[in-house]
Amino acid sequence: MQRSFGERVAMNSPIQGTAADIMKIAMIRVDRALKKQGLQSKIVLQVHDELLIETRLEELDQVKKNCWWEEMKSAASLAVPLEVDANVGESWFDAK
Repeated sequence: MQRSFGERVAMNSPIQGTAADIMKIAMIRVDRALKKQGLQSKIVLQVHDELLIETRLEELDQVKKNCWWEEMKSAASLAVPLEVDANVGESWFDAK
């Protein structure tokens, strides 16, 4: 049982580490894009593979279209394309 646990950890650690690195790259790119466009919207939270971006209502369409989509999708070049989607709500709970 202990050996099986060690094998699972050994296989899972590089995968989780790579996913974390991809997310960090995406966060930096999204933040730069928001600043480059002079928007007041900002990243307020990152949990696993999600970013919570606080956005002014008048900036919502611009943020959804221009800032994060390509930045997140192009954070890593993989054999399988990265999937990206967005939800909008008054709270994080509403956006899920």
